[in-house]
Amino acid sequence: MSSLRVLLFGRPCIAHDSQVIAQVPRTMLALLGYLLQQPRSYPRDLLADLFWPDYPQTRARNCLNTALWRLRGLLEPAGTPRGTFLVTASTGEVGFNWESNYWLDVMAFRTQLGSALSQPVHVMQPADAQALESTLELYTGELLAGVYADWVLEERERLRGLYLDGLAHLMCYYKENRAYEASLACGRRILQHDPLREDIHREMIRLYMEAGQRVSAVRQYETCRRLLAEEMGIQPMEETRALYFRITSTNARSQPLPASPQTPVNLEQALDQLRQAMQALEQASVQVAQTAQVIERLTRPAD
Repeated sequence: MSSLRVLLFGRPCIAHDSQVIAQVPRTMLALLGYLLQQPRSYPRDLLADLFWPDYPQTRARNCLNTALWRLRGLLEPAGTPRGTFLVTASTGEVGFNWESNYWLDVMAFRTQLGSALSQPVHVMQPADAQALESTLELYTGELLAGVYADWVLEERERLRGLYLDGLAHLMCYYKENRAYEASLACGRRILQHDPLREDIHREMIRLYMEAGQRVSAVRQYETCRRLLAEEMGIQPMEETRALYFRITSTNARSQPLPASPQTPVNLEQALDQLRQAMQALEQASVQVAQTAQVIERLTRPAD
């Protein structure tokens, strides 16, 4: 039985029966990528309008038919029965044959990562962490690099977010098990993709402190402060500045660092965190109002 291996992350690659197909045109890669987004068939008019929106309808349909013919020639070369990988319905709709012998990196990534993220870090075993590491290795780069269609950009950002969520989950697991360097390595990988993630900078500061690396913690704060100033023209959040003050104060060694909020694992915990947050917000609102009254009184012109 013919097999197909499709890599859409990073530099796209298609292999038919273990033989890499060289020089696949970008349009055909994008067309195959779209057909592989979900298990369904697509009307030809929809595909024509999506990939050739600036062409008259007749010309767009001709371009689609040519692209599908060339794509079928790559996926189903001589000796491969028609319909092995591309199927055409009696109504003319086109789709991928999901019953075929195929492997798709994006599908494996979605499925395996979804399963890993549903597992709380406190019940994860070393084998689970290793499996998550292997899943994250599937993300070798952005989806369909070099293709900038709207649907690609949207899906690319969604998969990138999943990748960062997976790294954050792994980061929490390693911290839970006091594997500080491994946790920090996850944080660095996140910041490579999104250097303005202040929550990750803050978590890395805590990790450095727990590992007894005070100088590195201060350096991480300075990196965060500089990036926010240069890229967004803002200073770190109050929570981050308070953390910095704690680690640089003279008696900081005797003070425990404030714990980072734990992700709730059930509805009860989520509601409890919500209640605590609302209480803190109410207290902060009262303090702001009181401080504003004091400032108004002190700045009021004398009679």
